[in-house]
Amino acid sequence: MEFLYLFALLTTLATYLMFSSPHLNNPEHVLQEVGDEVLILHTPLARLWPSQGKRINKQKVACIQKANNIVTVFHQSSNAIDITLSKKHTVQVFNRACLLFPKAEKMAV
Repeated sequence: MEFLYLFALLTTLATYLMFSSPHLNNPEHVLQEVGDEVLILHTPLARLWPSQGKRINKQKVACIQKANNIVTVFHQSSNAIDITLSKKHTVQVFNRACLLFPKAEKMAV
């Protein structure tokens, strides 16, 4: 039983550190420019293992939306990628997305 409590405590601590880490939530780390594409590390686990991220073509982004602690990138084919962040990093990542996708419509809710 003590093992279960220890596991729950360590999991909670690791999750908190992933959401609050300045390195993992750095806008240049979350949105990595790779030629004509952008690698989006949309979850904390994807920020630890970049192979979990999603690639999207810069020219095919239709809209960027910021709401609370989520930045959403909408693709022209109606797909959306939600980037979950802490509140203090949301504005920075949204601003970087606006720079990387200049033709996309910008919405702040």
